[in-house]
Amino acid sequence: MTAHSLPEYPARCETVRHSHHPHDFGQGGKHEAERRTLWVTLLTLATMAAEIVGGWITGSMALLADGIHMGGHALALGLASTAYYLARRHADDRRLSLGSGKIGDLAAYTSALFLGATTVWLVVESVRRLIEPQPLRPLEAMAVAVVGLVVNLASAWLLAGGHDHDHGHAHAHHHDHGHDHDHDHDHDHEHEHDHDHDEHAHAHAPRQDHNLKAALVHVIADAVTSVAAIIGLLAAWLWGWWWLDPVIALVASLVILRWAVGLLRQTGAVLLDAEGPDSLRSQVRERLESVEGTRVVDLHLWSVGQGAWTLVASVVSHAPATPADYRARLHGLAHVHHPIIEVERCERCTNRSAHAS
Repeated sequence: MTAHSLPEYPARCETVRHSHHPHDFGQGGKHEAERRTLWVTLLTLATMAAEIVGGWITGSMALLADGIHMGGHALALGLASTAYYLARRHADDRRLSLGSGKIGDLAAYTSALFLGATTVWLVVESVRRLIEPQPLRPLEAMAVAVVGLVVNLASAWLLAGGHDHDHGHAHAHHHDHGHDHDHDHDHDHEHEHDHDHDEHAHAHAPRQDHNLKAALVHVIADAVTSVAAIIGLLAAWLWGWWWLDPVIALVASLVILRWAVGLLRQTGAVLLDAEGPDSLRSQVRERLESVEGTRVVDLHLWSVGQGAWTLVASVVSHAPATPADYRARLHGLAHVHHPIIEVERCERCTNRSAHAS
């Protein structure tokens, strides 16, 4: 081999020609969810306006809290609808290293910040109403709350109609970008950027759209909050328990805060590339180590979209298997895309690998 010549790896160099490959992990196939979410957003916005105006005119803090709560969900649903559009539009954007799957998580994180801010205002205003009671017009407020409840139930029905119909067929795209490094200390490194182009390797398990599922749960939560507002107003009308209305508003505020904090934790973990679930990590490790003599010495697994994962793994063996063998172990595994496998051959690791637990 001359000083300027390159080593020949026919099998691997063939795959290097595929310098770009799709990173659409199902983001482009959410048209039905996008349409339903848009309709629910419009319904929620209309109801939010009615409840806020009705709560302000009638003096009902519980109704106002429900309207603000619904406003937070209108923002979340609007962001979700926009995120569907942006994720679909940029599903194969080369500027996004691993696709547009995290756009929805960014939208959810933003809506959670908004909900947290509105919660502070609701708590302050509810406490003020407890200290300085305001006159209520419970019958008018209840009428608006009932309308809000009906709209919430209709929204839940719309979202449920599109739920669990999204069966993601994950294409396992693998490209081998292999290169060996020979060292004097008997270490032979293969860095496998493991992207195997198998267009027919699908994971046929249904893949839930967690954003749509979360929207459904929160619309139902809005319906429950509307029921609570109706109870508070009914108690004020029948027995004169005016204090119950702001108390229910405080309870609603705690519900909003709990949801906002939970959403911040979940989406923040995705945006910060937190490690994937232990169960999936164990499956990956078990499958890679099913190759005789192989030990996984490092593994990182993180989310790249709704139900989609990628990983970087380092394996050690005194007699490594072929890249195709390692790829075959991960095919069809819980929507794992573009795994990067580093294979290290080391004769000194023979005993360590054989006896490692």
